[in-house]
Order: sequence, then C-alpha cells, then structure tokens
Amino acid sequence: MSHYFTTDNTPHEFSEIKFSFNDHVYRFKTDRGVFSKNQIDYGTEVLIKTVFENFKGSGQLIDMGAGYGPIGTVLGRELGMEPVMVEVNEDAIQLSIENTRRENLKADVLDRESYGDMIFNVLLYVTNPPFRAGKDTVLGILDDGYNRLSENGVLYMVVQKKQGMPSYKKHLNSLFGNVEIASKDKGYYILKSTK
Repeated sequence: MSHYFTTDNTPHEFSEIKFSFNDHVYRFKTDRGVFSKNQIDYGTEVLIKTVFENFKGSGQLIDMGAGYGPIGTVLGRELGMEPVMVEVNEDAIQLSIENTRRENLKADVLDRESYGDMIFNVLLYVTNPPFRAGKDTVLGILDDGYNRLSENGVLYMVVQKKQGMPSYKKHLNSLFGNVEIASKDKGYYILKSTK
C-alpha cells in the first residue's frame, strides 16, 4: 500500500488547485499519491496563517515534509524568504520544484538524503509532519528542527490532539526549554518553540 510519504508508482493524475492568501492566488500542481492533493488541508492553512502573522525574519526557512510545496511556497513569497523544502516522495519533490517556479521563487527542493548531508542555520523551521510515518519519524523531525535553527530561531508545527499533540508539546519543551500554543483552530494546534 502506498502512502503520501513514499513514492507512488501508479500512473500520474495531475490536477491544479487554487489557494488564495493575502490577496494572491496560488496555483499548485498536485498528483495522486501526495498528501492533500485536492485542496490545501485546513491544518496547513492554519500553520501558514499563524507563521505569516507572527514571524519576522529573513534568509532561509526550512519546510520539512514539504509535499507539493504549499507551506514553503506561500511563506517564502509572503515573508520574502528563501525556502529549503525537504521531502522523501520523489513525485512530491518534482511538484514542489514546479510549484515554486510558477511563483518565480528561489528555492532549494531536496530529498531527505541530500538534505541530511548539508548544513543549515536558519531562523524559521516549519512542518506539517507525516504523522502516519510514525511517532519516531515525527520526533526525528522536531530534533532536526532544533539542530538546524540558529539562536532565536523558531520552529512551528501543526498537530491535532488525536495525533499526539500533548506528547509532541512535551518533547518540544524538553528540547527547546519552551513551547507555546501559537494558535488553535478547529482542533488544529500550532506549536511554537524558540531556540
């Protein structure tokens, strides 16, 4: 069985979705086998809005588990930052490349292995993690965020209570020494930790 965090070898079924944010209409190419292919999921919307309203900074941002690229693309354009988008699904990597090009956005779209070999020191790390890949995978992403952030860098993640929000909140607090609920909307929590 194929999951959105693995490459789907079935034939492509490309489509285009629209997402309006801050008086701009984004058009994202999607495909079967990628997470939330028919629309930007609500948790991603809440994450984008929360970061946009609360984060001030420049330089690069890391979008871990980028999928077809909505978080990195929107935040990169809206915040004037250069996204580093990381993904394990080869089809999603190609879609992220295409979607950032549609916005004329300078971005690095990397597979997990290439990313692991590189050094980054960023002020912003965002993730809508692949919860179905398992808790160890998600904890690894949070640990990676801590290691890739510079001093005063901020990590934002979206999580629902049923996906383990209390335990991820506890992990972030033990890792960073702080954690807060930056926003909550329709069961989606945006957790924020500052290094």
